[in-house]
Amino acid sequence: MVPTTLERPAIERAAIERRRAAHRRTVARRYRAIGLLAAILATCAVWTQAGAADRTESGPLAAPGAGPTSLVDAKVWVVQPGDTIWAIARQLRPSGDMRNLVDELTAETHGQPLQVGQQLVLP
Repeated sequence: MVPTTLERPAIERAAIERRRAAHRRTVARRYRAIGLLAAILATCAVWTQAGAADRTESGPLAAPGAGPTSLVDAKVWVVQPGDTIWAIARQLRPSGDMRNLVDELTAETHGQPLQVGQQLVLP
């Protein structure tokens, strides 16, 4: 039987609908797979961090020679408007050569300009 002109578009429409439905199923399957992968990665990250918190002194994530840490007293300078590294060095070391101190303060700021409110750990 030869399809008539009226039956042919209906057959083609049905084929197109089947392909669209198959495509939607494929896309939904991909989204589910991506979501599952993301959940697995998040679970592994949380599990790794929880395990690393329990063993800070040893293990593959520990730095070589790392051991228990302790607090050290440090003097901090809070930058005020108009402060410069040279002015801070002059107040810390009023007499003598302050170039070494300026170098240490510059290293503390990584060569960046001072920002008001910035905290400098003094050497």
